[in-house]
Amino acid sequence: MRRSTALPIFLVFAQIFFMDCVSADGEWAYGDRGLEWSDQTTGSYLWTGVRAQTRYSNLENNFNLIEDFDDPVESGFSVNRARIKIGVGYRQLITGYHESDVRHGNLLDLRGTWVAHEGFNIRVGQWKPEFNRERVDSSGKQQFSDRSIANYWFTIDRQWGLMASGRKSAGDEFDSSWWAGVLAGNGRSQSTDGGRPMLMARWQWNYSGEVLPFSQSALKRYERPRGSLAFAGVSNDSKYTRYSSGGGGQLEGYEEGESNQYRIHQLMQEWAWHHRGLSIQQELHWKAIEDRRRGGTRNLFGGYAQIGWFPAEYWQNVPDNVEIASRIAYVNPDQGQDLRDIEFSLAANIFFNGHRNKLTFDTSYLSVIDDSRQESDVRFRVQWDISL
Repeated sequence: MRRSTALPIFLVFAQIFFMDCVSADGEWAYGDRGLEWSDQTTGSYLWTGVRAQTRYSNLENNFNLIEDFDDPVESGFSVNRARIKIGVGYRQLITGYHESDVRHGNLLDLRGTWVAHEGFNIRVGQWKPEFNRERVDSSGKQQFSDRSIANYWFTIDRQWGLMASGRKSAGDEFDSSWWAGVLAGNGRSQSTDGGRPMLMARWQWNYSGEVLPFSQSALKRYERPRGSLAFAGVSNDSKYTRYSSGGGGQLEGYEEGESNQYRIHQLMQEWAWHHRGLSIQQELHWKAIEDRRRGGTRNLFGGYAQIGWFPAEYWQNVPDNVEIASRIAYVNPDQGQDLRDIEFSLAANIFFNGHRNKLTFDTSYLSVIDDSRQESDVRFRVQWDISL
């Protein structure tokens, strides 16, 4: 879907919502999402908030490629993220969400969802499709300052598109969530290029009979374990071989492509689990890139596993708002070649108001091995994430 189509739809929806607000008996309050208006009778709501993320890092490089070690950049302090968010809900039937990047003036999310019932929803607009948990987890709801090294290679990131989703057999042993969508496949703020679009599907088994939200850290301390096992697949033709919050781009070894030059197939397996103060999640990824103009296919494999723990669940002398976490990640950017990316990370979080106000300290050992050499370095970061 093009922005020129989605934006008028969003504005029409906003006008309908505003008319409903004028006649409804609602009230304003400051809540968990920011300044919020809500009407308990109709279920309509409107909220707006801002989020900022300031960071100190001894090194700015992400160290995904061997060349990143040749000229390490000292970072210092920076405003890593600054966002404005707006959410609306109309009579428990339609929801809308908008998020923009203040630092770069980029549109990040602009989506509307028709909530027919729990078993069937329709979403249209631009957002992060529910391909894998780590990318869908907000950057403000993570255990580390940023995502693992696997994200660089495997994320499909934000796309324009249409997605159907739902939940079946809620509450029993076959409780499942599903997503199936058609997306533009060219990254943030880019429409289709006239070729085969991106097709995505995800099936998630909620084996505990409850849905585990897309959010890291076991802040809710579930007394009964809650978890999910998911599998997802993507197929796409485009001129890009990777995606990020900046849009479409190229992995190392690929030139700027033509429309539909690269055919990409991806498969993903994911598991997540929360119980009291303990949280675990992991993902495995496989990605095949076929160059339809020059020929040849490249296979990539990788993933990560991480665990978080609130020590206060077992030792009363430890503050209740302190979490420690560890993560290991591995990527083989080209199976058949002696190429490897490796990450070992440790983190500590201090939560002042859940994920809405927290300090994160993390350190990572990052290593890249190619055919001729191995390089490694240690990165240390301190981050304050606050939402208002």
